[in-house]
Amino acid sequence: MRKKVLIGLAVMLVATLAFVPAVSAEGPRDGTLTAHGDGVAALGGRGSVEISGRGILWFRDVAGDAEWTVSGHGEKREFSNGWIEYLGFDGHFEATGSRIIVVLSGNNIDLWAQGRGKFFLWGQGEYQLGSRHGNWSTDGEVLTLATAE
Repeated sequence: MRKKVLIGLAVMLVATLAFVPAVSAEGPRDGTLTAHGDGVAALGGRGSVEISGRGILWFRDVAGDAEWTVSGHGEKREFSNGWIEYLGFDGHFEATGSRIIVVLSGNNIDLWAQGRGKFFLWGQGEYQLGSRHGNWSTDGEVLTLATAE
């Protein structure tokens, strides 16, 4: 039950962050994130994302300008609010856009992202953000994807 609540909170948090501009004209440049683990990986912002693993994948193209591809297995469901869900996802997903949200809850998650925005990694795993190395959170920390100028 706790995992379902955390997944819901992660989706809502990252979804609301996608509506906030990631940077101003004088703000940070694009950052690069890599991660591997089991749990929940959620990202919202502008840029490119590649993610693979097994579980449930959600995607939303907030700005309506994203390009994406998905390969592998999973039952696709589209919702009237713009969310796309892949139940039983076991594959690879790539997306690029100016306001996108990607969430994967499951295991054997491999993630690469480049751009600006916010991300949330809950569970067990490791990540690298630029030169910073860290472990996935068990308390719901939201981090910023960007490189300071």
